[in-house]
Amino acid sequence: MTETNQTPSWIQDSLFENVIKKIVPEFKEIKTFKLTNALLPGENYATIMLRIQLDVDLKDNTAHTETLMMKIPHDTEVYRKEMAKWDMFTIESLMYREIIPELEQLYLHSGLTIQLCPTSYLLATDKEYILLEDLKKRGYRNTKRQDGLDMEHCKKVLEKIAQLHAASAVRVERKGPYPKQYVKGIANDVGFETIRTLMDSCVKNALKVAKSFPNHEMYYEEMQNMGKQFTEVLFETSAYDDTDFNVLNHGDCWSNNIMFKYDTEGHLLDCCLVDLQTPRYGNAAQDLNYFILTSAKLELKINHFDEMIRYYHQQLRDHLKLLKYSKPIPTLGDIHRMILKAGAWSIFAALNVLPIVLADSSQDATVDNLIGDSEESEKFKERLYANERTRKHYEVLLPWLYHRGAFDCN
Repeated sequence: MTETNQTPSWIQDSLFENVIKKIVPEFKEIKTFKLTNALLPGENYATIMLRIQLDVDLKDNTAHTETLMMKIPHDTEVYRKEMAKWDMFTIESLMYREIIPELEQLYLHSGLTIQLCPTSYLLATDKEYILLEDLKKRGYRNTKRQDGLDMEHCKKVLEKIAQLHAASAVRVERKGPYPKQYVKGIANDVGFETIRTLMDSCVKNALKVAKSFPNHEMYYEEMQNMGKQFTEVLFETSAYDDTDFNVLNHGDCWSNNIMFKYDTEGHLLDCCLVDLQTPRYGNAAQDLNYFILTSAKLELKINHFDEMIRYYHQQLRDHLKLLKYSKPIPTLGDIHRMILKAGAWSIFAALNVLPIVLADSSQDATVDNLIGDSEESEKFKERLYANERTRKHYEVLLPWLYHRGAFDCN
């Protein structure tokens, strides 16, 4: 076994035998077991992603190699003190093992076979983990996050989001409400102070960047005032409202949490959603604001925002009809009103997530530096916002957000 410097001792080859038997019926025994970091620093903050490689002998004495993806928590004081509050592993486990299969079954019963997320597997351990199929074996891969997604990729993701949203709304009709931990997502009271500290730092650094832009005086003061009460507004506008069209939002829908499949000639075929650790049942606009502002190419975010929302609405309407949703289907106008209502998620995406998306890979890109308040942490965050890609986006995005009323906390 090849260990990473973050590998806990409880991860042993024997732990995976029952899983391999399910995947490979002719399995005989594990010969070698290799475990490596699956992602470079800066590609994932909240957890550690590992790739498990198992070389096995089969009953006919031939060899076979199987790979799996495994997510485990950071073994740091910051993680235990701050990140563990959200109970992300319990929430994500239920998503993969119960909720997502239920949603996929709804489509199967309606004559459409789709896969929203990778298949998950169960291990005989009480440790925190998520074990998933390796989607790369089926031709899925990530894009380069700093480049942003073109319209073809954006529409493929919006179609998948619409499929998730439509099935999640129909599931409530047929099975009742989701468990209570899915109603708030990260806007959960246990994490209020953590988010406040994080967003105070985000706003401070974004304002530093904005001050160098032409005409920043137009929105600077309003943006500054917004920052003083942003967390309260985020929590207030994220509260469940039964008059909205409510769905199960992915909750962290940006390019690194989406994998794309291509044919042998490079044509885009499908996408799959991963990292389901912060889902939220509520206003459908959270995923829309979050995805478009973090992951679309800059020239699409503003100039084609409404076009992408229309495409999402078309897909949502078609899939709700397919699944025989019994309530009134939201109009395009309804979706736009929800987007404005969920404007705080635009701010969260633009000021907190976007600089991470646009940053270069770095050994300093750790969860401790992201949410900590040490001198090293502050320097790391300053570099995130001083990045030329971030500056280029903010010069366009900040006035756009201002004109849409996103900085108006009243």
